[in-house]
Amino acid sequence: MSNGQEVGTISSRLSFKARQMKCRIGTNCACLCALLAITLGTFVVACKSSQASTTSCKVDDEVPTNDREIVGQVTLKFVEDALGPDPSAAYQTFTADAKGNLPLDRFVSEFQNGIKPSGPFKGLRVAHTYIVKVTGGSQQQRVICGTLSNPENSVTVSAKPGPAEAHLIIEGRTVNNAIVYVIWLIPEEGKWRVQYIHSAISGMVGQSALDLQKIADTENGKQHTFNAFILYAAALQLADRGPFLEIGIRSELEKRMGEVQRPHILQGQAPFIWSFDKSAFKVLNVGPIGVGGKIYLLVDHEIEPWAEDKEADGKNRDLITAFATAYPEYKEAFAGLVVRAHERGGNRGFGTVNAN
Repeated sequence: MSNGQEVGTISSRLSFKARQMKCRIGTNCACLCALLAITLGTFVVACKSSQASTTSCKVDDEVPTNDREIVGQVTLKFVEDALGPDPSAAYQTFTADAKGNLPLDRFVSEFQNGIKPSGPFKGLRVAHTYIVKVTGGSQQQRVICGTLSNPENSVTVSAKPGPAEAHLIIEGRTVNNAIVYVIWLIPEEGKWRVQYIHSAISGMVGQSALDLQKIADTENGKQHTFNAFILYAAALQLADRGPFLEIGIRSELEKRMGEVQRPHILQGQAPFIWSFDKSAFKVLNVGPIGVGGKIYLLVDHEIEPWAEDKEADGKNRDLITAFATAYPEYKEAFAGLVVRAHERGGNRGFGTVNAN
């Protein structure tokens, strides 16, 4: 399993009905379900062959209609079966190689416990189809589909020498987020089989990786380093398509992320100790979250056990006040703050939402 997360988490949903609200984490009033990027299948190291080889890639409408429909049907059925009541039905579509490296019980567990709770998933469809062929050589190759001069519409995929292979991107949506399933298909015994699957969030409240990059660029231009860093990190997460397919804008995102100075309150590894005047907070996680169609800033922190919920709410509001005083510019990029208190040594939580 790989989540590829730099800072925080891209969370799927938080029901939001009032300008300010407080509630227990895990209850209906605050359903915060993180969907991590999950990769399943056989991990094959890509490398260049010492032997001469040629590569080709057909994209979407360049693929003959019949071929495109066949791989689309196989891939879409695989995803629907995996998200259905019996994920083992999808498992039968894996290649022998993938099955040898991914036991059935783990596959079922990953979907039932790691992905399905973030649903329901609606509008599943084939968004992109790439048919790739490597001729000659003996090693797996990286193949460009599209043109590098148009990074927003190009990808780089992995393929092995031999018969044509396919990479497909299935898109869907949850309450606040856009979801992608990236599937690598290879022919085996006359049928298309799944070699690898990667699942991740690709958009939140209608904002794509490119959209967040543009907001981050604006914040960076204003020297709002905290906002820019968080947004670039989030954009990188939304641009993640797994180890065998990389979208063209990712390298530019990585470059811009590297040019932004990491905020001092995010130095090192989590948990972070945020000290503001006489107050200090143990922060477990920070990152954007979709709330009611808007992007809020989520902060998880740890506090001592509390007797009444108003104590936890008070600690949350102390953090909100201290952070807003130190970083008032957060309001220019985020619609508000979502602060969640986690009980030290226990499993209770309490969330407070504060809209701007």
